[in-house]
Amino acid sequence: MWSLVFEGDSWAAYKELGEKDKMLQVAFCKLLKEMLQSDPSAGMRRSVQLKQELSGLWSRRLNQNDRVIYKSDSNFIYIFAIGGRVIELGH
Repeated sequence: MWSLVFEGDSWAAYKELGEKDKMLQVAFCKLLKEMLQSDPSAGMRRSVQLKQELSGLWSRRLNQNDRVIYKSDSNFIYIFAIGGRVIELGH
């Protein structure tokens, strides 16, 4: 079982998502539930391992334009970006 860690301003992005796009927030919550219940890199939505300066991070689509950028270890899922909002990554 994993715990969530919202890095940088990703928690603010989550709250903003709830104010601006409820459907996208619901999609994000469903994705989180799926990730927390099984392997964070597996599931219905394909995970893509990122490369170059983002190596070590994964991306999963919420819809055609928005995605979640994250990484996980044996205890935590670290959320770095939600939707179209990009944050500075300090991994």
